[in-house]
Order: sequence, then structure tokens, then C-alpha cells
Amino acid sequence: MLRRLSLVGLCLVLVPAVAWPVRAGDRRPFKGNCVATWDNVFNGLFMPPANFIGQGNVTHLGLAHQQGTMTLEPPIDVQQVMFPGHGTVTLTAANGDELTFHFEGVLDVNTGVGDGRFEFVGGTGRFAGATGGGTFHAVIDLSYPVAQPMTVVLDGQVSY
Repeated sequence: MLRRLSLVGLCLVLVPAVAWPVRAGDRRPFKGNCVATWDNVFNGLFMPPANFIGQGNVTHLGLAHQQGTMTLEPPIDVQQVMFPGHGTVTLTAANGDELTFHFEGVLDVNTGVGDGRFEFVGGTGRFAGATGGGTFHAVIDLSYPVAQPMTVVLDGQVSY
């Protein structure tokens, strides 16, 4: 009898752990480290939008391709040369599933550093209806007149 109770107790502990997978809508950590190249980031101000393409390792997608656009606004402080900007990024997994987010932030053209927030707005495949968001930190090498390289770190949460 004790053996039967122990077995039942073990099942009561293990079954929820096995049968209770992450449900759609549960928030999951989301992180990414990507590299990309802009056509010319200042197109975002003078001939919007600026465009970039790249790739990187991203949670839930693996090695993903990315493409995005950005529009810059006039500087908020002419002496500090801080440009507000906003845009859209689509990350594509190897199987073709896409995850899309909108972002907004500020680009310091003295340093090439851009910081801000992003919000998931859906996608395709398993990312259809994705929500969540987080922060980004980007560094753009503005010493190049065109084809400016960028590194970006994404940190947030996603539900899908």
C-alpha cells in the first residue's frame, strides 16, 4: 500500500511538470546579439527611411536574418546631437518564421550609440500574434559614409 501511495505521489509531482508545457501567451526571456549594415543611417533623416540587413543569434529563432528600417527626427539638442528615431525590424528564422517589432530610441551621432525600447507586433508561423518587448543597445560606426556597420543587443521578453 505504501509503495502504491509513493508511486501515486510521484505521479502527482511529475505529471504536471511534464504535461504543463509553456503555453502560448506565457512570457519568455528574449535576447539577441546581431550585426548588420546600414545603407546610410542618415537617409533616415534626409530621405527616409534608412535600411539595414544583417544576422545574429536570437533566442527562439537561432541564427536569424534581420532587416529593418528607421526614420530619424531632427535633433532634440543641437549641441549634444541626439536624434530621436523609430522604425521596424523583422527577424527571420531558418524555417522562415518571422518575428517583427517596432522600436523607438535616440541616436547619439557623436558616438554612434543608439538606445531605446522595442515592442513585438506579431509575425508569422509560431510567432503569429507575438507580443512583448524590451530594450536595445546599438553601436553604429558612423565613420563610413555608406554601408555603416552596426552591432545591436536586444534584451526583453516575448509571448507567442
